[in-house]
Amino acid sequence: MPFKYNRKKNISLIHELLLSYCFLNLSSTPVWADELDTLQFRASINKAYDDNLFRRSTDETTEQITRSTLGIKIDKSYSLQHVILDVWVVDNKYHKNDYLDFVGKNYNATYLWTLTPSLTGTLSSRQTESMNNFGDFLRTEQNVRTFTSNEFTAKYSPHQVWGAILGVSQNKLENSQVFTAITDFDAKGLDYGVSYDFSSKSNIKFLAHNRTGNFNQRPLDPVNLFDNGYKENEYELDLYLQEPGLSTLSAKLGYVDREYDNYTVRNYKEFIGNVNYNLILTGKIKGNFSLMRTASPFETVNSTYSVTDTFTTRLTYDVSSKIQAGVNLRYTERDFEGRAQFDTSGRNDIEHAYGGFLSWNPTKNIGLTLNSTKSTRDSTVARFDYEDTLTSVNFELKI
Repeated sequence: MPFKYNRKKNISLIHELLLSYCFLNLSSTPVWADELDTLQFRASINKAYDDNLFRRSTDETTEQITRSTLGIKIDKSYSLQHVILDVWVVDNKYHKNDYLDFVGKNYNATYLWTLTPSLTGTLSSRQTESMNNFGDFLRTEQNVRTFTSNEFTAKYSPHQVWGAILGVSQNKLENSQVFTAITDFDAKGLDYGVSYDFSSKSNIKFLAHNRTGNFNQRPLDPVNLFDNGYKENEYELDLYLQEPGLSTLSAKLGYVDREYDNYTVRNYKEFIGNVNYNLILTGKIKGNFSLMRTASPFETVNSTYSVTDTFTTRLTYDVSSKIQAGVNLRYTERDFEGRAQFDTSGRNDIEHAYGGFLSWNPTKNIGLTLNSTKSTRDSTVARFDYEDTLTSVNFELKI
């Protein structure tokens, strides 16, 4: 559900807390945070300029966006148990379109438990609140999306080589506005599989996920064939390899099969996966290369789901021990499937993006980053074309 609050009072309070927080810690004798500290506070201010906020093909709207973040993190180990709690609040403020202002509440709580050296697992809960992507949501009203994920996983590995994995999970999405294409859902799943751990810290896993989902805010629609529930089976083979100090490689090959409760015309099956490769090219240059294929629901009268293929690459250069620069590229093809059943005009999108960044960390607790990205989308449906340049500067403080 959307967060209800007195906007002016809460935004003013957050700004006052942020300014006081920074002033007190910069003006007093500093006690700087370390990554291993049990308790850590952080604050940041991000100023962004977007020359096409609503991702339109014409009549672009420029906007200045200020995001102020306050967060606290607790990271505590006790014997064989490990607890991590990360909570942060983001005040999103729009200079011209202030009706879009909202305060996002986010958290990530994880308990890494150990019953015996052979029986370990994870209990976690996460929540994020963010604005809907205007590239898919062409209307200009505010739609805040709240995504919640809860998981429990147990792993039994008597010799720390072969392991059996069993768990349960829940994923839930809520929109503050009606958004049929990616509507509210609540999905519960059973997760299970096996793993093999190598002495080099590399590993391989086979996992299965059996999920049952409900669209809580959407009744059956026999005209547009919108369903109110589904069952989904996903299978994946995961691989993680590393060469310490040189490179890491992670890969996933998966298959997803979704069947709707009433309108089988909405069913779909797709192969999915990803490959992510990090390497150190020289002492100062690092690279990242990634390939990804995803399949996700996008339910309209014209489509059932979308398949997205993305290639990204990023190169970073350590100018000095405190200054880093980098460039990144992204190429994406997105196909909206289901047209054969619905016999309507198709939509295929091709997106290009490139950009660069420059960051300065005078100490490990203070960071300043300048980032700029140019993106373009060419679609077979002309109203979804756009060009956009997003430039931001971010200041962060940790204690």
